Amino acid sequence: MQAFPSDRFTVSAVLLRKPSSHRWLKASWQLLGFVPGLEQDELQRAAAQGELIYLTDLEFRLHKEFCDAYYHNLMSPQPKGYLICSEEGENLAPMRATVDFDEAASFMETDEVVFDAPLADALCVWLEHFVVAYYKPAPPKKRKRRKWHDAEKGDAK
Repeated sequence: MQAFPSDRFTVSAVLLRKPSSHRWLKASWQLLGFVPGLEQDELQRAAAQGELIYLTDLEFRLHKEFCDAYYHNLMSPQPKGYLICSEEGENLAPMRATVDFDEAASFMETDEVVFDAPLADALCVWLEHFVVAYYKPAPPKKRKRRKWHDAEKGDAK
């Protein structure tokens, strides 16, 4: 019996909060990445720039009907994960973590805060297993060509 790949992967996101140089903002935020995937030396270098905030128990959830978006993410030069947050005063509240750019873009349109970061190799491998198991590209559609010469003859009469 074949084991199907998991549709969930629990991650932690690491955000860097730095004092802002902008006169109307007190802090600026940057998503450093997702754990697994960040090395300890990367985190130490970032900690020197500001405060590290760990958002634990986030979950990437995959759905078979969105395999096309996951495939395109994997085929991009740098696959990415997205963290969607809502602003609560000066703080951010995580809403969702996703690997689907289309989903992230829909939240951007509603003025939610969306961060992106490169996906770690372990997450890419997990995503690839899911895509290989469930992705079925749409069959090519044959175009019907319009008969231009018949249309021209009809206009000439």
